[in-house]
Amino acid sequence: MSLRQPAAVVTAVGIGLRECWIGAAVAVYLLARLSPEIDGLSPQGQAVLGATAAGATLWISEATPIGLTAIVVLVLLALSPGMRLSDAAGGFSSEVVFFLIGAVAIGSAVEISGLAARAARFLGRMARGSPARLYVQVIASLPAFAVLVPSAITRNAILIPAYRDALERMGIGHTDRSGRMLMLALGVLNPLASSALLTGGLASITAAALLGGFSWLRWFALMSVPYYALLFGGAFLLRCLVGPFEPARHAQPQEQARQPFSAVEMKTLLVLAATLALWLTDHFHHLSPAIPALSGAAVLLTPRLGVLSWQAFESKLSWGIILSIGAALSLAAAMTASGAADFVSRSVVSHLAGLANEPMLLIIGLVAAVALIHLAITNLAACIALLIPFAATIAERAALNPIVCGLIVTIVVDAVILYPIQTATNLLAYETGYYGAADVRRLGIGMLLLTVIVIFLTIPYWNMLGLPLTLG
Repeated sequence: MSLRQPAAVVTAVGIGLRECWIGAAVAVYLLARLSPEIDGLSPQGQAVLGATAAGATLWISEATPIGLTAIVVLVLLALSPGMRLSDAAGGFSSEVVFFLIGAVAIGSAVEISGLAARAARFLGRMARGSPARLYVQVIASLPAFAVLVPSAITRNAILIPAYRDALERMGIGHTDRSGRMLMLALGVLNPLASSALLTGGLASITAAALLGGFSWLRWFALMSVPYYALLFGGAFLLRCLVGPFEPARHAQPQEQARQPFSAVEMKTLLVLAATLALWLTDHFHHLSPAIPALSGAAVLLTPRLGVLSWQAFESKLSWGIILSIGAALSLAAAMTASGAADFVSRSVVSHLAGLANEPMLLIIGLVAAVALIHLAITNLAACIALLIPFAATIAERAALNPIVCGLIVTIVVDAVILYPIQTATNLLAYETGYYGAADVRRLGIGMLLLTVIVIFLTIPYWNMLGLPLTLG
């Protein structure tokens, strides 16, 4: 047998699997469209549910490029009864899309100006040329960095270019375990550091608004323990799943005299500092985070004044990211508007009613149900806003504390990510090419089990702080 035959067989199998996933996506959409009308679900909701299932199948399997899947999802949404293309594409008007555009411009300027390389040299010195130390460094710094830069998307826009340069300086390639671990940590674990803070992002703000009665310190006291446990436990889990670190292939260059900042670097630093100042003072001016991001991008792209050419920016801006986030937000909005999200939530929740007399089993069921629903509703705030009221209903039936159940919903939505486009933060890291959807899925399943363990260990701690699981 020639050496080429196994490769041919593998290729044929790969193509067959891809076609099977595409066929499954088409089949699940046609099943939703052609099935008799389901009680409690409108024809539009049924079609939207089919489009969501088809899109999730393609995104999870990577059977088609993520941008192509987004286009297919938009077409399927536009074919839903009573929906036009302008309605189906409503997600592209979200501030998240424009925030990402601004963040990509700022990240590109950080890289092109030389700031990323300067940061990479500093990180390399701190890690002493070791990928393992670099990984420990990023995990240990995330809680402190989240205080300075609360948005996980913003942190990734700043950190990804620097850590990518640091990996390249060590000779770590896109197929190496060390790069996969570090970028997965930035994509999946990074947001956990934000949500430990009340002002850390949409997830914590939305949950606190729905549950009510939280000061910044009260939220931190309750949520820092589970979130930091998931952050550091997830880092250990990721190390176990991916395997040992490779040694650096390139020796660290000899320490050179530190060069002064160039004019280009100074311009980029000034714009970055002004943008961060606006982000950190949003409670005074109430501007959307997208406005400072776009303003900073505009300055950096302005001829003569800025540091980034339009051509360089276009080469860095991924249509896959923009299309995927817009389509995912459109799906979330359509699921809510058509009643499909409410139908799915009620259907799942109704199966939990029988566990009212078994609080611990009910908690496990709630965690699994939230993870399942989050597959369809990718928008974190929308998912939390939809599920917390249902969690409160379950809590009332089972004589459980609705605040505890609401906090559990928030943790699960944040911690369990099963495919790349479930969060914009993860998608930014995914686009670097260091890991694939299968890596996200494996880590997500592990995080699901870890989340159950952490929640069970956190419930006695919450009880000590005057927040018991059971009432009466």
